[in-house]
Amino acid sequence: MAIRRERVIRSEAGANEPDAAAQHAIAELHGVPIAAVKQAGWPDWLRQAFRDDHAVLHSPWTPAGTVVSTAAAAQGGSMDRRTFLIASGGLLTSIGTEWSGALDADASTQASTGRRPLTAATLDRLEQRLDDLRRLDDSLGGGELRQLATAEFTLLSRLADDALYGDAIGQRLVTALAESARICGWLHFDAGRHAAAQSYYISALRASASAGDAACGANVLAFMAIQAYSVPGGNPQDAVNLVRTAQQQTRRSTPTVRAMLHMRAGRALSKIGDRIGCAHELEAARSAFESGSGGGDPPWAYWMSAGEIEMIAASSALELDDPRQALEYFAAARESAYAADGYAGDNALYLVRSAEAYLRLGDIDAACAVAGEALGQIDGVDSARPSGALADFTRQLRPYSSARSAHEFLARAG
Repeated sequence: MAIRRERVIRSEAGANEPDAAAQHAIAELHGVPIAAVKQAGWPDWLRQAFRDDHAVLHSPWTPAGTVVSTAAAAQGGSMDRRTFLIASGGLLTSIGTEWSGALDADASTQASTGRRPLTAATLDRLEQRLDDLRRLDDSLGGGELRQLATAEFTLLSRLADDALYGDAIGQRLVTALAESARICGWLHFDAGRHAAAQSYYISALRASASAGDAACGANVLAFMAIQAYSVPGGNPQDAVNLVRTAQQQTRRSTPTVRAMLHMRAGRALSKIGDRIGCAHELEAARSAFESGSGGGDPPWAYWMSAGEIEMIAASSALELDDPRQALEYFAAARESAYAADGYAGDNALYLVRSAEAYLRLGDIDAACAVAGEALGQIDGVDSARPSGALADFTRQLRPYSSARSAHEFLARAG
């Protein structure tokens, strides 16, 4: 009955499913609620047997629960945190529902009686450091920044637990904690450490609810959706559900935030083959963004642009097996002055997807030329996403190695 990663992996493959009585005995032994066993089903509920994961998943949706959850996320677990999720399906959907309920309950931070005074000027600097992390990730990639981001999260978590502050400072601090956890989740996701990424994301959701910041939490749900449709074995419908929950809570957010969520919804719908729904959401994203924000956008929304929407539209078209339309959207993104220089990792990823579109159309020379551009950019970015996409493209190209351009590219790619 010991819970080990290897046992969970064997169980996920369908091996040796215990009967209901045995599952209940295992759950009781490891402190997993029977309700969670019934809700998540076998073998998904096994993931909740890890101590730190259990704290992240089942702490109360209160300020005190946020402190417990963030401490567990910061501590991490002893298991290898790669290619593994702690929540999916019904459990993942229920997390979104609980977040919505915590927001609707108007949970708010309270004044702290901690030992270290926290001033607005200090918090200004802490928020600036988060902005620096976001923008450094755009150019350097997550591999260079993961330890630094984790240290920032740990600092903010400790301050939330033992600093002295009033209501207004407390709300800003917990919002910063939420964004710090979101950044850590993204950087761990980019490294393929999916359980750790998800634990950070869920802690970020809790913090956003404690701060009463619906837009911040919606952004976290959007990133959780990316993970849900990207992880091998993940369920794209989970991604759709997460974004829908985010949209329900942000109807009064700025046009930029709404555009971002429409864009993410369109991408998620492309993953389940919903061509009409995808097109509708992407058009809604364009309309919302064009209407202008009028100010008031959260700092984390700086990257949204018309070009980004077209890049996502192109990836969605490729997902829906329409490579010609994908290339048209990629071209539209370039015409929208897509900031390729400032977003090296993302630009490399989109170049690889352009190359894949050309390859599907049988234009091997164009595919290799664009992939060559991506190869040159990937060398300067420590990010698993474009590197993984390029590896997939290389495998797809190998059957065409007799073509001169393909032979030369494969030799260069090694």
